[in-house]
Amino acid sequence: MTSAFVRLSLVVSAVALAACGGADEPGSARLKNLKEGMTITQAPDAMGEGPLTATYSDTMRLLNGYRRMRYLMNGADFNVVYSRDLPGDVKEPVLQAKETPIVFRNDTLLGWGWRYFVDEGMGKFQLPTPLRAIDTMTTPLLSDSAKKLDSVAAGASPVAPTKPDSTK
Repeated sequence: MTSAFVRLSLVVSAVALAACGGADEPGSARLKNLKEGMTITQAPDAMGEGPLTATYSDTMRLLNGYRRMRYLMNGADFNVVYSRDLPGDVKEPVLQAKETPIVFRNDTLLGWGWRYFVDEGMGKFQLPTPLRAIDTMTTPLLSDSAKKLDSVAAGASPVAPTKPDSTK
């Protein structure tokens, strides 16, 4: 029991340290040149070229090789740019272990890091979680008829209309 408690304590400590951010965040070497108040064009220049690639229309989600998600919230234009070190494709999901968010409002840098994103971005500005944003971009929304077809395929019996339309 004591060893299980020690292991649990170590895991909780590791998670707490990872959530604090700082120099251990992905792309932290690139983040050291950032300063609050920079514009959205100055910040990527200070960070250098990012390692992400994209094809076709996905290139609109890239800014200087970094993933960018844009939100219009409460009359403000928010851009969240994700710094990372590892090469990849913009189609990959956002993972805290690989990317660090940088938050801009109306093209001005407000702050960066997961702690800032959760407290300010999601808390104060009500930006959506990056995982939910990726899900809605990659998962097609089902129409009502598609939902009905899925329920029939799952074994539910189809429901006949109460008043058939005789004009069709």
